[in-house]
This record gives sequence, structure tokens and C-alpha cells, in this order.
Amino acid sequence: MNEIINRIRKSLIEVSDTITKEKALRLTSGAKCIGVTVPKIKELVKNYKQEFSELDFQNACEVADEFFIGKCREEILFSIFILAAQKKKMTEIKWERIENWLESLDNWETCDQLSSNIVTPILVRKTDLIKNLFQLTKSDNKWKRRFAVATAANINHGGRAFPKETFEICKPLLTDKEKEVKKAVGWAIREISKRCPKETADFLEENIGLISNQK
Repeated sequence: MNEIINRIRKSLIEVSDTITKEKALRLTSGAKCIGVTVPKIKELVKNYKQEFSELDFQNACEVADEFFIGKCREEILFSIFILAAQKKKMTEIKWERIENWLESLDNWETCDQLSSNIVTPILVRKTDLIKNLFQLTKSDNKWKRRFAVATAANINHGGRAFPKETFEICKPLLTDKEKEVKKAVGWAIREISKRCPKETADFLEENIGLISNQK
């Protein structure tokens, strides 16, 4: 497995460039990165699937474990995209593993990509796991709180609607001081309002005091 990980890392470095690195550093507030665009990362994922076709989903999860520990933007995104390509097996990922990955989040890009590409597809098929997001709203880590509410936004895409769960996640974060969290709360509320306008209006009216104090 170490050989495969090293080859992936080498491939990422070979397609990196300074301009992309500088842009990524600005957008992610200085997160660890080497400078590879998302399209190039996805192209490498295609090559990986061909070159290492004998590797199974569990192997891909082990690669992800290693890359998340390293906290490098490109390596984490590579992991996310390689796992996302195997949608039918996604529910095999245990929540405990996801919790370990969450420890490595330190910017909005990897946070939101993990939410939309990996965790949301799992939660909409295993809705009993949504309750784990409630606990994340209490975290001292702003990226875990952002992850919880970004996922609340994502589970309401594609014609789906989880008003009760979305409002339960958003309410304790209405007074959050971190801009990354506040933006995600607004995003989640906008998404659920498209499917449940009355419930959303009621939620906003009930919490108008909290919302007004944030202006």
C-alpha cells in the first residue's frame, strides 16, 4: 500500500504548479497544498482506477485514511473522488472512519467535498446516521460545525427534504461567530426553503430574536 500511496503523491506533484498553489492558499486560508486543480486531480483518479483496477474499495479507504492524516488538500480531494466513484459501496464506510477523517478538516473546500461526495450519499440511504450531525454542532472545531450544516444543506438536494433534521442542526448554529459556519447555515436554510417554504418561514419566525442579534 505504501508503494501505491507514494506513486499517487508523485503523480500529484508532477502536475502541480505555483499559480494553482497560490490560488488554493488564498481560497483555503493557508491550508497545506501543493497546487493541483480539481480537474487534474479527477484525471489522476481516472488513471488510478485503470492502473490499480485490482484494488478494492477497502484499499481505497485505507489510502484515504493515510491521506487525511497528512492533511494535504490535493491528497484529501484525491481520496474523496476515488471513493465517490464507487457509489454502490459507499455505505460500507463506517461512521467511526468518517469521524477520524473529520479531524483533518481545516478548510471549506475539503470540508464541503467530503460532505457532498461521501457523507451525503451515505446519510440519504442510512438516515439513522443523520443524528450524528447533531453532536457535531456542539464541537469546538469550527470545521466540524461547518461540516454538519453543509451536510444539512446537501441532504436537501435532488428532490429530498429533511426539514426537522435541518432545523435541528441549524438552530444551535444561528448564533455561531465563525463566518464559515454562518455562511453554511444560510446555505442550508435556503436549500430547505425550496422544498418546505412554510416550515422554513415558521422556523425563521420562531428564531427571529436569535437571527436579529447576529446582524
